[in-house]
Amino acid sequence: MADANALRDLRKKELITLRERVETRINLKPAPKRIRRIAGVDLVLTPGVGKVHVCASLMSYPKLNVLEEAIATDELDTAVQSELGTVAFVPLILSVLKMLKQKCNLIMVKELSAREDIPLAGYIGVISGRPALGISDKSSTMKAVAKLEGVKRAGPVKIRGHKTPLGVVAGHLVTFTDSWKLVKGCITDSRIPEPIRNAGSRVRAWEREWRRLNLGRK
Repeated sequence: MADANALRDLRKKELITLRERVETRINLKPAPKRIRRIAGVDLVLTPGVGKVHVCASLMSYPKLNVLEEAIATDELDTAVQSELGTVAFVPLILSVLKMLKQKCNLIMVKELSAREDIPLAGYIGVISGRPALGISDKSSTMKAVAKLEGVKRAGPVKIRGHKTPLGVVAGHLVTFTDSWKLVKGCITDSRIPEPIRNAGSRVRAWEREWRRLNLGRK
């Protein structure tokens, strides 16, 4: 038990250091003009067993063809995640992005919480050194990240053909204006941009199969 507690304390210290490092390095500026590949990232938890599953779907832009996918499952310390928030997911997300053979020009992340001062896209963008933006189904809950140093960072974005807007947040190396333009450029039939929609579909199918093989239930 002592070893387990020591390991948990070490993880917490590492994640707190990561959070402090990211907080001072987020930079919102115009996105690169030439974006050819976008990686969409989504994740799902398996309740009760401390597992998290992450998928990165790399798509061409603007044609939105799937180029490759990477997916992985890892342990999740729910106590650490409950205390520190979405930063607990950052190491696995970065590991899955590194599994992609082709480099992406921009990362699009599904935001899990809009109540934290640092969006998940901010962590991923700063640590990976790439432009990153986040999206949320709940556009009305993005007040915590609405502005950064007086500059608009997040807000609701209306999608043609859909009544409910998306929440869009500029994570790093991209402005809010560029973020919502890129999101709209990735919309097809669904309200969710294709890189995120495809990653979400794949990771949920993966999690269902994981449950079937490891827990004996669907």
